[in-house]
Amino acid sequence: MNKNKLFSFTATLLLGISSTFAQQPVDYVNPIIGTNGMGHTFPGSCTPFGLIQLSPDTDTIPHNVNGAYQKNAYEYCAGYQYRDKTIVGFSHTHLSGTGHSDLGDILLMPAVGELKLNPGRAENPDEGYRSRFNHATEKAAPGYYEVMLDDYGIKAQLTATQRVGVHKYTFPKDKNSHLVLDLAHGIYNYDGKVLWANLRVENDTLLTGYRITNGWARTNYTYFAISLSQPIKDYGYKDKAKVLYNGFWRRFKLEKNFPEITGRKIVAYFNFDTEQQPELVVKVALSAVSTEGAIKNLRAEAEGQSFEQLAEAARKSWNDELDHYEIEGTQDQKAMFYTSLYHTMINPSVYMDVDGSYRGLDHNIHQAKDFTNYTIFSLWDTYRAQHPFLNLIKPDRNADMVESMIKHQQQSVHGMLPVWSHMGNENWCMSGYHAVSVLSDAITKGVFTNTDEALAAMVSTSTVPYYEGVADYMKLGYIPLDKSGTAASSTLEYAYDDWTIYQTALKAGNKEVAENYRKRALNYRNIYDTTIGFARPRYSDGTFKKDFDVLQTYGEGFIEGNSWNFSFHVPHDVFGMMD
Repeated sequence: MNKNKLFSFTATLLLGISSTFAQQPVDYVNPIIGTNGMGHTFPGSCTPFGLIQLSPDTDTIPHNVNGAYQKNAYEYCAGYQYRDKTIVGFSHTHLSGTGHSDLGDILLMPAVGELKLNPGRAENPDEGYRSRFNHATEKAAPGYYEVMLDDYGIKAQLTATQRVGVHKYTFPKDKNSHLVLDLAHGIYNYDGKVLWANLRVENDTLLTGYRITNGWARTNYTYFAISLSQPIKDYGYKDKAKVLYNGFWRRFKLEKNFPEITGRKIVAYFNFDTEQQPELVVKVALSAVSTEGAIKNLRAEAEGQSFEQLAEAARKSWNDELDHYEIEGTQDQKAMFYTSLYHTMINPSVYMDVDGSYRGLDHNIHQAKDFTNYTIFSLWDTYRAQHPFLNLIKPDRNADMVESMIKHQQQSVHGMLPVWSHMGNENWCMSGYHAVSVLSDAITKGVFTNTDEALAAMVSTSTVPYYEGVADYMKLGYIPLDKSGTAASSTLEYAYDDWTIYQTALKAGNKEVAENYRKRALNYRNIYDTTIGFARPRYSDGTFKKDFDVLQTYGEGFIEGNSWNFSFHVPHDVFGMMD
């Protein structure tokens, strides 16, 4: 047994395992896996829990056109579909595993030949800057991605640090080489999503700027600093949104070699002479705080280091995180194990600059003291397994995530812990207030010790009367179906969450709060119809829903499930539920 390993897994615990593991974990991770349905992921470059998720985007299907939802948009939650034959470009932020989406910030695309500032369509790639590619030239490993852009003969290589995306483009020997920076591109995009974009050409190798988007994250600030290994020959841009008022900026020829670029649908280009030096390394640092913060991130994490050095550092960061286990199994079982483990360390993501500053939920700039601030809390999906798992294998990180959630609550005008939050915004997706479960579990395991602060946040969260039936829940002991379409499942979820608050109150020695939440934890009983043995939604007058179908998932008071699924969701009182 290697004393440096933290965990050892056997056949009875995991996968029906038979042979001995003896190679580096990264050899078994598959970053391109599960790109359909709820398994959306991306084949890109990132570090464990990093802000940067640098990846190819293979199409630009908008979320809606003139308000009409486009059904194919859902297939591009992560920006990438394996079946596609073209790549639009490489953007720096992506969500993984979600059923909704956002991001796709700061897209770059290298090209040669005729300058094109439109991405074009998959059925006619030649009309835009996108390029055909072949999976035979793709290489993907933790922290690294590579592909040939066939239309341009450009080899693209990607890697990342926590806050910096690093591109290496090897051009053919051509004097007419471009780099397109599309600040209008986005995932789940629509006309008007980009509220404003700004770009400054600081000098011939440094660009800075920002964009503000209105997507799933309602007001998302993304600042950037871009370092170029070669000097820009010349540059320009096009604003695809009609400018109705331009003040006295009209005295300049803005669209060519003017160092201050701004607008709503900006697509910029930069020309390079790659005839003598075919390699262009582009380092893109992000910040939610300021361009100054992005520059600090760039200098701290990537300055003075080659692409190869940074790629090796990314590989090592994943190996250091994954190499804590001894398992036995087939090659496929090892790949399954390490790929799953890899997925647990994509999100949540670090959300602060190297100096500890971060944009809070109130959109003010805060300073993290003695903790790392995180974002992307998909809590309906992660409270059951991922956060309890992180409490075991990454307790320090999870403690920081808990602290981040508490800071979210303190900055919230609603006084609520996160429900589904990312990039300094609350998205309000899914049901329950499951952050209380994450806090309670961390306290129970001794990972987080500020019990009083946590309890105050939990009580505040669970008593906001206008949040999804809470007022009726506190008054009636259940959520009425005539008030909420998810009345039954939300009642069950609240009851479990209330039990975790009860447990935390016991830890804090607060008997009054404990007794209140002990009673609330039994509210699940109020929606069990003992005549049929299933959970069944009730109306405000106390009557159960008539014509009730325990197998139907729509219109019966449950979300993403039916009564057969949710009737067993009483993890805190199993024997009571059986009775």
